Amino acid sequence: MMNPRYYLTLTWILLIPFSINVSYSAEPEVLLKDSFETGTRAPEGWQSGFNVPGVRYVYDKGRAKTGDRSLSLQKSARRYFPIAQWYQLLPYTGQKQNLQVQCEVRAEQATKAIIDAQFLDENKKSLGHQWLCYIGAKQSGDPPASHNWKTYTGNAAIPEKTKQIVIGLQIYGPGKVWFDDLDVTLTAGATPAKSEKPANAIEVPLNGESGEYLLITPQDKPDNEKPHALLIVLPGGDGSADFHPFVNRIFENALSDDFVLVQPIAKKWTANPKIVWPTKTSQTANIKYTTEELIAAVIKDVSKKQKIDAKRIYLLAWSSGGPAAYAALLQKETDIDGALIAMSVFKPDQLPDPANAKQRSVYLLHSPDDRVCPYRMAEAARDTFQKKDVRATLVDYSGGHGWKGNVYGNIRQGIDWLEKAD
Repeated sequence: MMNPRYYLTLTWILLIPFSINVSYSAEPEVLLKDSFETGTRAPEGWQSGFNVPGVRYVYDKGRAKTGDRSLSLQKSARRYFPIAQWYQLLPYTGQKQNLQVQCEVRAEQATKAIIDAQFLDENKKSLGHQWLCYIGAKQSGDPPASHNWKTYTGNAAIPEKTKQIVIGLQIYGPGKVWFDDLDVTLTAGATPAKSEKPANAIEVPLNGESGEYLLITPQDKPDNEKPHALLIVLPGGDGSADFHPFVNRIFENALSDDFVLVQPIAKKWTANPKIVWPTKTSQTANIKYTTEELIAAVIKDVSKKQKIDAKRIYLLAWSSGGPAAYAALLQKETDIDGALIAMSVFKPDQLPDPANAKQRSVYLLHSPDDRVCPYRMAEAARDTFQKKDVRATLVDYSGGHGWKGNVYGNIRQGIDWLEKAD
């Protein structure tokens, strides 16, 4: 399934005629070298994404690392989605398998910005994407990035069948970033999948591998009080630890003070996995454990560290995390009591029998305006569960795909609804 946070961008890209000329050199092969000096409203070859409230696309003609100009994204809105980006579509011949990028970046209170590569086949269908550079606060409690011009580098293995590459200069959270002196090159050697372990990640042994999760506990509550409720969060997108600042805000703003929260980290079994959270029925090759197994192992491990109420264990998942949340909830035997699933797809032919969840609850949160994950799928999920006598409800929000409106209030309402079933 195409990563949903890139669907809108790709829809825009498909309307652009392919007319970029690139000269190829020996080793390494120069795919793009740009200091953004030529252009009027935008540098030549670059497009701005959709108009996003609270975001300014700035072709800055007075600030640069070298020369006179740079590209900037400036976001005042205090939310992470939808993303905004400058992007360029480049051809790829398939002769070299590794993509490398180097860019000068200036940041002012940047919470999260990305240099991203998206890989497309001959039909412009997504083969996956890779975050090449991350600018901002990487862990909960880290300050936003503020620095003068600084060199960022990154690389990625290019998937087979790639014919075009989208280079995206992106902003998620509030702050300001400037980009200059961008070099994109190709080399012959393939780059293995990277897995940077967060400093505070907790490992759990699983089938000869190690699963990882991040743990948030009530710091002001002694552990000898009554057992805590447990919320397990499966983020959308690439399911990485980069979502932890947002997950931490969920803990702070949407949960009562007797909750413990865990965020499993999606394992990258390949350089560009097509399924972020593989399950028993997703038929994903080269994996050593499923998401269902990871969730079970995390629950067991957390229960050794914290007093957990066995009747108050819930899932929260959105977008690419939704299918795995359904799969985990619908197992015959599970410790999960309910799930809040937002803005995701529902494919019952890839799931266990919904009747397995008769003693559990499902809260669906979806926008009728969603053009990435169709609203009809949320309706089908609600109807399927209710026909099997599973406690289920569907709650709407406006604005389309992504976290919109009263985000933390909507999540709190969903968790409260799940709690009332106990």
